[in-house]
Amino acid sequence: MADKERVPNTLPLSRVKTIMKSSPDVSSISQEALHATGKATELFIQALAKVSLEKSKSDQTELSYNDLAEIVNSEETLQFLQDIIPRKIKMSEYYDLIKEEEEEDEENEEDGS
Repeated sequence: MADKERVPNTLPLSRVKTIMKSSPDVSSISQEALHATGKATELFIQALAKVSLEKSKSDQTELSYNDLAEIVNSEETLQFLQDIIPRKIKMSEYYDLIKEEEEEDEENEEDGS
């Protein structure tokens, strides 16, 4: 494929560069590395969307947040994204989880004393 026919990156490279530079280990970024990282990110997002859509329980052609969260939490290779794409829970469920953790902490303190 000739350079003129090449599809440009769809992610804004300035944003990709900003994210890359946010790492304290990165001092400079070559244009080649920036383009490669941008393209790799695009391919990763496409693969994630494709797998999520295939494993979606609905027969829709649209992908919902819940579909992404479910695949991230069920696939071992994607669990590094759990903090970024967590399952949605109701506020009442969150409060129940916090309450349970506090009760467990109190029990642990009593057992340790």
